[in-house]
Amino acid sequence: MSPVEKSVLDGLSRGIQAELAAYVFYKKALALTKDARVKDVLSWLAGEERDHYALLERQYDSLVRSEIWVAYSDIMRKEGLPDLDEKMESVHDQFVNEIDKDTMPKRMLEIALALETRAKNLYTELEQKVTDPKGKDTYRYLVRFETGHIAKIQAVMKEMKLV
Repeated sequence: MSPVEKSVLDGLSRGIQAELAAYVFYKKALALTKDARVKDVLSWLAGEERDHYALLERQYDSLVRSEIWVAYSDIMRKEGLPDLDEKMESVHDQFVNEIDKDTMPKRMLEIALALETRAKNLYTELEQKVTDPKGKDTYRYLVRFETGHIAKIQAVMKEMKLV
């Protein structure tokens, strides 16, 4: 086996950081909003980010240990997703600092949309750069999920007449 390219590991690290930043934002926003519909979508998104974090962490670990991409479907079947909590606040985005108890639901959802769009763009870029078919599949999988997150947020915003 040949060593994994540094750029592949760097890309996975960027994805891990993006998922952590989004997770921390969603958890903080969830604690601050009183709107039930916004709470529902933020809770769902936080869970999704935790799952994506686990997928990327396990891919990174597999590449470092064995230099082999693992099929994303195999990774998601593994037991014991990492437990993320507010201790992860050291890894965050400027968006976390932007919100407080007075932030309107519309702004929270706009930020969620920006985070999901940024993640989709990152995974699209990484999918184009990686050559291993399992790596490409992993990033395509994440692009599909981020696209779904974007659609869900837009639907909630439309339903709440925030657009």
